[in-house]
Amino acid sequence: MWATNRRTMRVRAIGQILSCLCLAAVLLAKATWLQAAETAPATGEKQVVILHAGTRNFPATEAVEKGLIEGFAGNSQLSVQTFSEYLDLSRFRDHKQRKALADLLRQRYGTERIDLVIGVDVPTASFLMENDGLFADTPTILCAIPESMKERILASSLKDRVTCVLQPTSALRDLVELMLHFKPATKHIALVSGSFENDLVRADALRQVLADFRNRVELIDLSNQTLGAVLNRCETLPPDTVVLYSTFLVDANGRSFIPRSLLPSIAAHTDAPIFSPYEAFMGNGIVGGPLTSMRLQGNRAAEAALRILHGQPPRNVPFSGADTTVFLYDWRQLQRHGIDESLLPPGGTILFRETTIWDLYKSYIIGVAVLLIVQSLLIIGLVVNLRQRKEAEAALRESQRELQTLAGRLISSQEEELSRLSREFHDDYAQRLAAMAIEAGTLELQAAQNEPIFQSPIGHIKEQLVHLSDDVHALSRELHPAILKDLGLVRAVRSLCLRFSDREGIPVNCHFDPLPDDIPSETALCIFRVVQEGLRNIAKHAHAHNVDVFLKATAYHLLATIEDDGAGFEPKCARRTPGIGLASMRERVQYVQGEFTIQSAPGRGTVLDLSVPLTRREHEKTANSAG
Repeated sequence: MWATNRRTMRVRAIGQILSCLCLAAVLLAKATWLQAAETAPATGEKQVVILHAGTRNFPATEAVEKGLIEGFAGNSQLSVQTFSEYLDLSRFRDHKQRKALADLLRQRYGTERIDLVIGVDVPTASFLMENDGLFADTPTILCAIPESMKERILASSLKDRVTCVLQPTSALRDLVELMLHFKPATKHIALVSGSFENDLVRADALRQVLADFRNRVELIDLSNQTLGAVLNRCETLPPDTVVLYSTFLVDANGRSFIPRSLLPSIAAHTDAPIFSPYEAFMGNGIVGGPLTSMRLQGNRAAEAALRILHGQPPRNVPFSGADTTVFLYDWRQLQRHGIDESLLPPGGTILFRETTIWDLYKSYIIGVAVLLIVQSLLIIGLVVNLRQRKEAEAALRESQRELQTLAGRLISSQEEELSRLSREFHDDYAQRLAAMAIEAGTLELQAAQNEPIFQSPIGHIKEQLVHLSDDVHALSRELHPAILKDLGLVRAVRSLCLRFSDREGIPVNCHFDPLPDDIPSETALCIFRVVQEGLRNIAKHAHAHNVDVFLKATAYHLLATIEDDGAGFEPKCARRTPGIGLASMRERVQYVQGEFTIQSAPGRGTVLDLSVPLTRREHEKTANSAG
């Protein structure tokens, strides 16, 4: 029994162990499958290896990479995975180092399916031609290659699976022609280049172009030398020399450089203008011209890559690069070397132009100028308007003076006529009426003796004649107040008020302060006539019960006030009425340069204020009389 149980337990343990082993095998297989799925490219994905001759931060490398990224970004039909390798071939130059690089790449990509290889720059092209079995049968694109290498590439083992993006020789020739156009007196061209393979190939392409100009200029070859020797030679260049800078990756002593970083040093050691065929050198001392753009080279390489990845054989993809030239100029170098901008071919772009105040604030300057012009026009208009207004005001004042003079003459004429009428009434009509009254009295006495029946009618006629004579006499006094001249303003106004009160039955309260003795006749007459006209208006329109008249003198003015408790009126409406009483008063006051105001309202009476200026002499006499 016990043995049976042990056997059963052993069988169960073996079964559990087998189950665990099976589960582990399944999990291991699944993990392996997942790992393979992760590492293997997705169905339809294309793998591209990009081989750069320089380092990652090399200017030309960055420009080409930017162009490739832009070119691939426009693709929406293919999934492209890129692998970038930075070979730094200017550093690893001997055969063993190159072989080590090839072995490293073989280990990385030997088991992978690579759909396309893109080699950038001359050293990479040479590296691939030397190691043609590295990516055997893989389509290849060579980018940023001088056109002078075209025959060498087509004669290599890559010829059946390669296409190129070339740097056209025509752009080099255009650059040399532009140099001579800018500097027609040039007799020497100093070619500066390094000792690396890339330097030599590119310098050789420039020499081939310069050979066509040997009848016009002499070549000063500064290639394949040490940097110190090049700088020393630049200091002693003839004055009619132009520097043509190619690339300078390695000097004769084997030292490596970034070509762009050497340009400021060369520019500091020579006064000659410096030209170069590469856009990457702009801003570091070259004048400019037709320049090869590494970014556009990358664009064209990406376009060719997409055509090949879509299944087109490389031999059917034509060599490109003719449209990778840009026309740029450095404004600072143009100014430094006295190159007129009018000599620049059309279509170019001038960089690094120093911003002037006009460039910075052009819109503000135009705005301010327009504002100043508008303001100036407005000021001119205002000045013209002001002048016209002053002329109009002067004409108005002259007209007012003429009107005042005319009004004064009319008033004087009126007073003269009234005086004449007063004399006529007093000396003629009043006397004749008095004589008639005496004759009537005589007839009345005779009728009382002879015809008593006629005594009463004749007596009535005599009384009417006496009243008429008194009225004519009073009228003559109103027409020409002789009392004003004989007794002065105070007594004349007081007499006027008493006659008004007797005639109209309206009490008049007179409030008179001491006045100067020698008030001008025009001023006294103005006060008298205004009071007279005011009382006449009260009698006609006011229906007043009480009237107050005030006369007083201040330091410089003679004041008169007439107040009543009558019906009042609206002063604004009074101006539109046909009466001339108020107008006559205003004209008299203006004639003596006084002020005249009326305060009234319906049902609240009327206050008439009059102020006439006095001279200093009159004021002093008033003060003396008061003292």
